Amino acid sequence: MGKELLWGYIDKEGEMVIEPRFHSARNFHEGLACVNVDWARGYIDREGKFVIEPQYQYAGPFHDGKAKVMLDDVWKYIDREGKKVGDAEPENMADDSVPLEEPYPTPKGKKFGYADKDGKFVFRKTFVQAKPFSEGRAAVLVKVEV
Repeated sequence: MGKELLWGYIDKEGEMVIEPRFHSARNFHEGLACVNVDWARGYIDREGKFVIEPQYQYAGPFHDGKAKVMLDDVWKYIDREGKKVGDAEPENMADDSVPLEEPYPTPKGKKFGYADKDGKFVFRKTFVQAKPFSEGRAAVLVKVEV
């Protein structure tokens, strides 16, 4: 067996709450996070269950109940059930910018941990890569046996 880099999610105590199984993972917005599986993007809830199955070439974060996605080279907005709610233009792509919660991802040697605003590490676990907390969850990159 080899090792593969996969993203999962931790809580503020550093406990893995959504097992690493994604090729990439983004922050939670309005209770959903965009993740990649086999290079298709979809959305999971805070428990890690797919709400919208991976199918999109691009999928942005939810804002005001809708997200901008691309499917078959066509841009559109979808609702939380994945239903089209409008057409979208390719420019002005949505980003991941929302107020983020502490602790912050902080380099610790060649890995990342989480530190409070004073730079004190909150827990000792380290990750290959780490994203800021949003809605009580943070995406982390780990090596897993496959």
